[in-house]
Amino acid sequence: MQRPKLGELLVELGYLTKDQLEAALEEQARTGDLLGQVLLRRGYLREEDLLRALADQQKAHLVRIRELELDPKALALLDPRFAREKRVLPFKLEGNRLHVAMAHPSDLALLDELRFRTGKEIVPHLAPDREILEALDRLLADQARPQKDEALEAPVAEMDLAVEGLPAVRLAQALLERAVALSASDLHLDPAETHLVVRARVDGVVQELERLPKDLEAPLAARYKVLAGMDIAEKRRPQDGHFTFTFEGRRYEVRVASVGTLYGEKLTLRIIYPIGVRLGLSELGMLPEELALFQRLLLRPYGILFVTGPTGSGKTTTLYAAIERIYTKEKTFVTIEDPVEFPLEGVVQIPIQPKIGLTFAEALKSVLRLDPDVILVGEVRDSETLDTALRAALTGHLVLATLHANDAIAAVTRLVEMGAERHLLASTLIGTVAQRLVRRVCPQCAKPAPLSEEARLFFGEEAPEEEMRGEGCPYCRGTGYRGRVGLYEVYAPDREALFRLSQGASEEALRRLAEGRGHRDLRRVGLLQVKAGVTTGSELLRVLGVWE
Repeated sequence: MQRPKLGELLVELGYLTKDQLEAALEEQARTGDLLGQVLLRRGYLREEDLLRALADQQKAHLVRIRELELDPKALALLDPRFAREKRVLPFKLEGNRLHVAMAHPSDLALLDELRFRTGKEIVPHLAPDREILEALDRLLADQARPQKDEALEAPVAEMDLAVEGLPAVRLAQALLERAVALSASDLHLDPAETHLVVRARVDGVVQELERLPKDLEAPLAARYKVLAGMDIAEKRRPQDGHFTFTFEGRRYEVRVASVGTLYGEKLTLRIIYPIGVRLGLSELGMLPEELALFQRLLLRPYGILFVTGPTGSGKTTTLYAAIERIYTKEKTFVTIEDPVEFPLEGVVQIPIQPKIGLTFAEALKSVLRLDPDVILVGEVRDSETLDTALRAALTGHLVLATLHANDAIAAVTRLVEMGAERHLLASTLIGTVAQRLVRRVCPQCAKPAPLSEEARLFFGEEAPEEEMRGEGCPYCRGTGYRGRVGLYEVYAPDREALFRLSQGASEEALRRLAEGRGHRDLRRVGLLQVKAGVTTGSELLRVLGVWE
C-alpha cells in the first residue's frame, strides 16, 4: 500500500490548512528544502506535530534520543562516521534485533545496508535529525579523547592528518557538520587552561557546543590548518587560510583565522553558505515601504548607493540580491570584492589582491576601462577609493558600495569625513541603506508577553503593551528565537536635502529634514517589527543599543 504524502496527511490530521500547504510547496519548489523544514520555518506547525505525522506516515515508533539509554554493544556495531552520514543511531540490542533511531526509517535501501553491515534484524524508529547528530557528535568526541595512559606516538606536526580514520579528523568534520546543521555563521575553538571550548555563532549569538579535553586542542587545530593551507608549526603569529568541505551534497567554503593566546591557539572558522545568494529582495525582510523605495533607487541609470552596517549584518547579501533584481544581459555588471563571496552568473567578479598591489582603488580604476554599466565595490575604505567611485557615478555608472556607519543618514556625514567633496557627493548620491540582523521570535513557542521596561523606555510613547516572545522549546534550542530577519533603513535624499548637503548642512539638519518627510530610522522600523510579532524589544536593544 502506497504511503500518503506528508502534506496531504498533515491536512487530513488537521495540523495544516490547504492554503498553508500550497504556500509551503511553492517555497519548497523554489528552495529545494524538505517540506517539513519549510513548514517549521514558516511557523505553520509545531515540531512535535510534524514528528507525529512522520511517524504515522512511515509506520515507525517515535523516540527522543535524550530519553534513551544507549547500549554500548549496539553502538559498537556501526562506524560512527557511517552512522552520522546516514543519520542513524543504534541504541538497543535484543538478541538478533537491533533497534535503530533514524531520520528516515522508511528508507528500504538504507535498512538493507544496515542489515548487511550489522548482520542483525533492524527495528527502525523515527527520531529528530538534529538529536541523532548531537548524540553522534558526543560519541565522536568521546572516541577522540586519549586514554589517561596513552600518549601521542608522534608530534602533531608529523602526524598524517589526512588519514580519514584518525579520531581528530572525524571530530573536525563532525563539528563542522554540526555547525552547518545549526545554520551557524562561525565555529570558534577557544583554548582555556584545562580544556578546549567549542562555540558556534547561531543567529548572531555565540553559544557553547562542547568542552573538549585539552589533549584534543592541538590535533583539531592542526587538522583545520592543514585543510586551510596554513603552517601548523607556527602557533603564535596570526594566520589565515580557507578550504571547502561537502555536507549533504552541498559545498561550503570555510575561512580559517588563527592566533596565539595565553592558553593556546584560538581558531575561528567562518562558514560561507552557498544558498545565501538565492535570497531575493522581497525575502530579505524589508518592510513594504522601504522595499519599494529601494527598488526605485536601483532603477536609477547612474549614481551611487551605499549599504552600511557592521560586519556580519548581511550587506553583501543585500547587494547581491540588488544585482539579481536589476540584472539584464543588455548591461555589463562588474564587482570588486574582498573576497568574492559567491559566484553570480553573467557578472564579472574581481577579487582584490593587496599583496600584488590590486587594492579596491586600483581595481576600480581598471574596471572603468572595461565599459561597465553597474559596478559593485565591496567596501569603500579610503578616500582614494571613495573619490574614484564618486567620479564613476558622475560619469554615467550605477555604483553600489558598502560602508561602515551607524545609520543611513550618519553615512552621509561619514562620507564627508572621509574626504568626499560636498558638491560631488550632492551630484552623485542617490541613497544610503542601513541594516542590521535581528533574531526572529520562535514560531513554535511564541506567546504574548508584557514588553520589558527597558524596551518601553527605548520606544517611548509608541511602545506597545505586549510583544510576542518565545518561551523556549526544542525547535529553538531553548532560546526563544529561530532564524534572523533584516532591519532596513532606506534614505533617499531629495533635491532640497542634496542642496543643503552641498551648502554644508550638518547631520542633525539632514536628519530633521528627513524626519519631516516621513523617513523611518532603524528604531522605528524595529518597533514595527516588534508590533508585528517578528522580533522582541530586548533583541532590538541588543542589536541597536540604547544610544542609537
